Amino acid sequence: MEIVKKDTSLSIPKKRKRNRENSGTIFSIYKSEKTLKDYMFHLNDFLKYIYEYEGNLDPDKTMSMMNNIEKEDIEDYLKHLLLDRELKKSSINKIISSLKSLYKELEKNGYNNPFKYIPLFKTTKHNLDNVLKLSYEELKEIISNFNVVDDKTFRDLVILYTLFYTGLRSSELINLKYNDIIERQGSIVLRLKETKSGKEQYKPLHDECYKKIMEFKNYIIKLYKIDLEEILNHYIFSKSFLPNQKMSYNNLYRIIKDKGLIIGKDISPHNIRHTVATELSLHGADILEIRDFLGHADTKVTEVYINAKNILEKRAITKLPKLV
Repeated sequence: MEIVKKDTSLSIPKKRKRNRENSGTIFSIYKSEKTLKDYMFHLNDFLKYIYEYEGNLDPDKTMSMMNNIEKEDIEDYLKHLLLDRELKKSSINKIISSLKSLYKELEKNGYNNPFKYIPLFKTTKHNLDNVLKLSYEELKEIISNFNVVDDKTFRDLVILYTLFYTGLRSSELINLKYNDIIERQGSIVLRLKETKSGKEQYKPLHDECYKKIMEFKNYIIKLYKIDLEEILNHYIFSKSFLPNQKMSYNNLYRIIKDKGLIIGKDISPHNIRHTVATELSLHGADILEIRDFLGHADTKVTEVYINAKNILEKRAITKLPKLV
């Protein structure tokens, strides 16, 4: 007996024919407009650091530019974000994640993905150990053991003074010129053109710091016989004074690292920024005053110094003598 199978398959309509040209990519389909905008902003910033071009990305060249990126380019860029721009590791991780997402989609289409094995930075919410790494007393010890023998060592001493009395970020410090020292309503202020927010800012300059900078300025004028008008356009902390060459972050980091060896500690310029903020807190400055002094956009960032103050005050308790 022959068994005949019934056709149980369902009859379904045919798929519509669609024009897949200009249908968009994963970048535009699965991401919100804001997310895509953020991604492209980070991509533009990344490629601008690697390549020499102005303005926005050229769509016709972007894919080729992305495909020619190497691991060494990425490492240089991340170092730039961390050291030159002094971005938080959490902020850098957002940038890495954005670029990873873009490159992941390119990889599906046969493109190179140099971000594939780039890890995210390990982060901690508040690294109080780093905030408390350099005390005011230790900074004084470094300065008291400082040996000024020439223009470079004099410069390095003034760098320490300026970092402490201003709390400047590294990028703000190395971009300072003498014409950024301005008198306003009887007070001396610093004009900061290279700030984290991108906006020009002004910061009061402590008398002790101003005197030290002027002393150094007069020293340089006499040593190199620089005209009074010409010196105004010179970087205060030049890598070399003739020619007028700006110091890099690596130069600055090396200087501070070397000075830390005096007290047997591995320190960076940012540790001095932590030191001054903690001292302000210990001497009664409130969170808003510290926020404004450091140029923080939000008091949440400043709260770590209040926590540091509480820890230091608890440490002071151990120094009390016993009653019995």
